[in-house]
Amino acid sequence: MKRLFLVILIFLVTIFIAFRVIRAKVGRDFAQPVYQAALTPTPTVVIDPLQHTDTSLFVPNWTLDTITGDYDQYIYFGVAPTKTGIDTAGAAKEINVFLNAVPPEKKTLLTLEMENTDINGTILQNKSLTQKVASQTVALAKENGFSGIVLDLEMGGIPFDSLINEINSFTKELDTQAKAQHLQFDVTLYGDTFYRLRPFDVKTISKSSDMVMIMAYDFHKARSNPGPNFPLNGKNTYGYDMGQMADDFLQAVPNQKLGVIFGMFGYDWSVDDQGNAVGQGVALTESQIQSKFLHGCQFKDCQILRDPLSSEMEIHYTDDANQKHIVWFEDMQSVSMKEQMLRKKGIGNFSFWANSYF
Repeated sequence: MKRLFLVILIFLVTIFIAFRVIRAKVGRDFAQPVYQAALTPTPTVVIDPLQHTDTSLFVPNWTLDTITGDYDQYIYFGVAPTKTGIDTAGAAKEINVFLNAVPPEKKTLLTLEMENTDINGTILQNKSLTQKVASQTVALAKENGFSGIVLDLEMGGIPFDSLINEINSFTKELDTQAKAQHLQFDVTLYGDTFYRLRPFDVKTISKSSDMVMIMAYDFHKARSNPGPNFPLNGKNTYGYDMGQMADDFLQAVPNQKLGVIFGMFGYDWSVDDQGNAVGQGVALTESQIQSKFLHGCQFKDCQILRDPLSSEMEIHYTDDANQKHIVWFEDMQSVSMKEQMLRKKGIGNFSFWANSYF
């Protein structure tokens, strides 16, 4: 009996010592859940407030008359493919107008504008077509002296593995061809990519790009009820906010490869007595809103305030037909507050959508 007890004691001591050795090697307490590390927030990386911030301006091809401001780079938006490829000859004409309007010696990027879901699906499912679109885009960028290209692939749909893999493959193809010509390759992604389960594998896309640019706007869409463009705070009120967005992306993308695009516009919704939309919101640029409301509001019951949660501007008014309205929009003050928060998380690359909007 004593011998059996001694054997059991030696066995337990051996197990304890082995457990301590394994725990020291892997650096994890096995009493904690296995998934604990995956849920740990990304460590805060504070950027020195005096450190330079990289800024970019998106220049849509319908705003080429005057390009304003002083930015580190200007992003042309853009060239759009069809089901047979890109009309390179037609695209080159507007590109030339853009290049002539950009301040001299500034860095420029060319956007591959893919907003048509039907066309996008055709391209993604055809390997030879994906290669053709990639090579045409890279050739246009190289021939016109761009420093790189930006993929703006706006896809809806259920995130099936097949669609995710097609997007990953296309992104890799563009990156490979861009790098072969010594061009930068960036990708834009929705700000609500994680919140609404978009069909994008962010970690894989990050590995196939130089920069992931988050479109941090249009969280409340024209067809939704009124709400902020993209709230700074207020996850419990709005369902999501910019702080959570940044943390989600930082789990998949290094902070130095992450940028944020601010949308300098808003929507004007017609609403009922409860504040619910009774139709689709009308898009207004920040400049239009300034002129219409902030330089003297001529409407009845006009109330203008800054929402403390979202940091954005909110306007309530009644039009001449006695219809109530709510307007939400981004301005430079809300952008400044959002930038401060993002810089504390180590994000220092900011872009603006778009030229002539503000």
